[in-house]
Amino acid sequence: MKDLAIHNIHRRLAEAAYMHMNHETGRIKVENIPARLIELLLLQNYMLIRQYDELHELSMVAYTAGDMEWLHNICEAIEFLKDETLTKKGW
Repeated sequence: MKDLAIHNIHRRLAEAAYMHMNHETGRIKVENIPARLIELLLLQNYMLIRQYDELHELSMVAYTAGDMEWLHNICEAIEFLKDETLTKKGW
């Protein structure tokens, strides 16, 4: 199985869901999760995905332009983003 990387934001969303779950039915009582917590986590997730997608788009531009130095720098930035934001690798 390929390694699964879990970002801290996703772990915190899972913790919020678990804390507000009816463990008999498996249903999450979303209305009991503080709206500010959900808003903060969703915003952080949006920013993470946006940065990641922007870097991937730039990598295609650099590749198409044949600028291998730029492409290398972008790939380093992607790896840095992954390394900085991942808290646990594996499952």
